[in-house]
Amino acid sequence: MHVIHSKDFFHDGRGPELIAVHLAKNSSRLLAIDFSNPDARQPMHLKFVGAQSHMFTPEEVENYATPYTDWDKTGGGALVSLGRSTWLRSLSPSPLEECEHFRAMFYDEFLDVICEAIVVGSGAYERGL
Repeated sequence: MHVIHSKDFFHDGRGPELIAVHLAKNSSRLLAIDFSNPDARQPMHLKFVGAQSHMFTPEEVENYATPYTDWDKTGGGALVSLGRSTWLRSLSPSPLEECEHFRAMFYDEFLDVICEAIVVGSGAYERGL
């Protein structure tokens, strides 16, 4: 596990507020998420490069007995790469060669996504950028 974008996407015990989820037209393919950090005045977004699969888990059903991600060891970062996790390896390998398993902590939920990279942007996500 390694923390990414910790200066732009962080937590203070609970993660950033999820504002909007952007999916590809007529699809469930994840494109981006708008969010607001705990001390933010304006929204930002995470853009998912080459997203293949994703899953949201509400905070109240997260199994904290299983040490999946130790958020106390992220130095306040709310986005981690779990690399070639068990979940990623359980899927068909051919379209996922460049992908990693990323996990984001939001205020009331977690997002797991398999994609090539995550880019942080200022303001709300705009399609076509």
